[in-house]
Amino acid sequence: MAVSIAALLVIIKTIAYLHTGAMSLLTSLTDSVIDSTVSIMALSSILYAQRPADEDHRWGHGKIEAVSALVQASMMIGGAAFLIFTAVERFDDPKPIIDHWLGIAVMLASIFLSFVLVYWQRKTLDHFESLAIEADHLHYSTDVVINTGTLVILFATLKGAPLWIDSVFAVLAACLLAYLAWSILERSLHTLLDRELPEDQRDAIIERIESHHLVLGWHDLRTRRHGDFHDISFDIEVDASLSLWDAHEVTKDIERELIQLYDKCDVMIHVDPQGFTEDERHRVKGIHI
Repeated sequence: MAVSIAALLVIIKTIAYLHTGAMSLLTSLTDSVIDSTVSIMALSSILYAQRPADEDHRWGHGKIEAVSALVQASMMIGGAAFLIFTAVERFDDPKPIIDHWLGIAVMLASIFLSFVLVYWQRKTLDHFESLAIEADHLHYSTDVVINTGTLVILFATLKGAPLWIDSVFAVLAACLLAYLAWSILERSLHTLLDRELPEDQRDAIIERIESHHLVLGWHDLRTRRHGDFHDISFDIEVDASLSLWDAHEVTKDIERELIQLYDKCDVMIHVDPQGFTEDERHRVKGIHI
């Protein structure tokens, strides 16, 4: 849906810009060109991320979504730079806007289509975790702001406002794009660098671990997310006299509890006798939380 709407917006905005010459329309067109490219990329990354783990990628393919979001952020920064340079040139040589009403009609259609898409993406994210869709949703949400601003600029210049406000708006919109690109860049890097899950999610995992009556302690909880999958690993401490079978059943009980939190997760649990918290597996010595 995003690819289709973005392609349609590129076509109608290109026609409108060529007829009007409005810098604000070029701003909106640039944003839509970026949208169409990254939406195709996002679609490809989502399809690839759903592939099951294989011999070469035993953790699955979910991180491709973070790569897609990283590229999207880079393209947004490039688009912002293009707008700023073009707007600065227009300050010295402002061009009159022709056929305001065509531009206004196009922007009204763009606002409507963007609203529809943003709503659809929000509903999708309620049922499906995807960094690629989250990044796309954030980007298209700015479209509503940029398209609305473009509409205001066209109305203002139609009523006699100075042409330089067209370039000022382009610079402000470029700054907004760069700011949002940074937030997408940060989130994608967190995924690629295996950042821990948020504290509230870690607390929920810990609560499930500690709720088992045979778990006498735990340490070395490590978590990460890739695509819509979660990896969770930790050590539990049990009574040293517990049989191997019973210790195994404890881990299966905890695993079932965690799958209720995340239906798509890999859980790795190491069993230690109570009080044993030091061994060679710990990558960071002294950290047992």
